[in-house]
Amino acid sequence: MNGFSILMFIFATSVLLTGLYMFTGHKLGIMTERPAFKNLKIEEWKNIGKWTMISSIFIYLLAIIGLFIE
Repeated sequence: MNGFSILMFIFATSVLLTGLYMFTGHKLGIMTERPAFKNLKIEEWKNIGKWTMISSIFIYLLAIIGLFIE
């Protein structure tokens, strides 16, 4: 489980950095091609980035729990 927890930490870090990128007002090219994300304002991108960063906290918690279970 230790290797899996390390991979979870890496994944959580990438999710956190993606959320931080969106929170600073940048648009992700892969998401702007979808019809649901075409006409979003900067404030809406910041809100999505905020919730992405919050969800990365749960991934960090799962990784920490995985380290302690081993």
